Amino acid sequence: MVSLRQSLVRALADLESLGTPHAVVGGLAVSAHVEPRMTRDVDFAVGVDDDDEAEQVLFQMQQKGYTVRTVVEQSAIGRLATARLTLDTDDGILVDLLFSSSGIEKEIAAAAQRIELLSGVTARVAGVAHLIAMKLLSDSPGRPQDAIDLVALGRSATAADLAGALAAVRLITDRRCHRGRRLEEALDSLVARIGPTSAG
Repeated sequence: MVSLRQSLVRALADLESLGTPHAVVGGLAVSAHVEPRMTRDVDFAVGVDDDDEAEQVLFQMQQKGYTVRTVVEQSAIGRLATARLTLDTDDGILVDLLFSSSGIEKEIAAAAQRIELLSGVTARVAGVAHLIAMKLLSDSPGRPQDAIDLVALGRSATAADLAGALAAVRLITDRRCHRGRRLEEALDSLVARIGPTSAG
């Protein structure tokens, strides 16, 4: 079975070859900023203008040996939200491409910084502010890891990170991708939970 590292390196090279703005998000990105944790997914925010561009990315990835397993639509705005891919050579590692899941994927990709993600592997990785916003959006009782990640990210966040997270959740809400959630209130609750000194 292909390892997570091999899948990450392959997916990074393939996305780079397309020239489409992207950033690593999800568990790997959280691990790059705080405590490393186990994950079987390689998640990317992909910056596209519309579904035509998203579909072109998916077509090109299929040409490179990926299979599209599932596609999820962002019903509030009628956009392609997420596509789950696997490599034809591997049945274990999932590659998730987020196009309009949060509505701020272009901003996430544009603001990402290149850092070492795994030993010897560098990539453009979403910042703490955007990761907090994304985790607030996906947090639910059925996803306990999101709550753990949120606390870890919150404790590592600077005041600037928290201000950036506030701007991000407002943008998500403005773009109607908030899934009916009160994201600002959720951010306030996180800040209260981690305490004022944690935000440095």
